[in-house]
Amino acid sequence: MHVRFSRKARSAIAIMTTLSFTALYADAPTAPAEVQKARHDHYHELGEQFKAVRDLSRSSNPDFAALEKSAQHVVNASIDQGQWFPKGSGPEAGKTRALAEIWTKPAEFEAAQKMFSDRAPTLLTAVKTKEVNAVRSAFKEVGASCKNCHDTFRSPED
Repeated sequence: MHVRFSRKARSAIAIMTTLSFTALYADAPTAPAEVQKARHDHYHELGEQFKAVRDLSRSSNPDFAALEKSAQHVVNASIDQGQWFPKGSGPEAGKTRALAEIWTKPAEFEAAQKMFSDRAPTLLTAVKTKEVNAVRSAFKEVGASCKNCHDTFRSPED
C-alpha cells in the first residue's frame, strides 16, 4: 500500500523532523573538554553494561530480563559511534585515552567501529534465545571487537 501525503503534510513532517533533531542535539556538548567528558561517560556506561552481561551470563540461573536490558544498551551504544569523536576532541584538546590515530586513520577507525556495530546485535539475539552458551559465545565475539579497537585506538590506563 502506498500512502501519499499532501504538500502541506510533507512540509509539516519536514518541520517536525528538523525541530526534533534540533531539540535532540541542542544540549550536545560543543567545547572539546565537554565532548571528551561526554565520550568518557558514554563509554564508561557501555563498559558497565558489558560487564553486567559478563557477570549475569556466568550465573547458574541468569536473569534474562536484566541480560536483555544490558545487551540492548550495548546495541544502542554501538550505533553511530562517530558522533563521540568529532575533530578537535583528541589529545590536542586535553587528557584523553583516545589516540590521534582515530583522526589520522579514519578508514581504519570506521572499520573497527563497524566491527563492533555489526557484532553487538548478535549479543542481543543470543540473550533472547535464553541459551547461556550462546550468550557467552556472542559476548566473546563482541568483546573481541572492543579489544580490536582498544588495541589500536586507545591508550592504556595510567
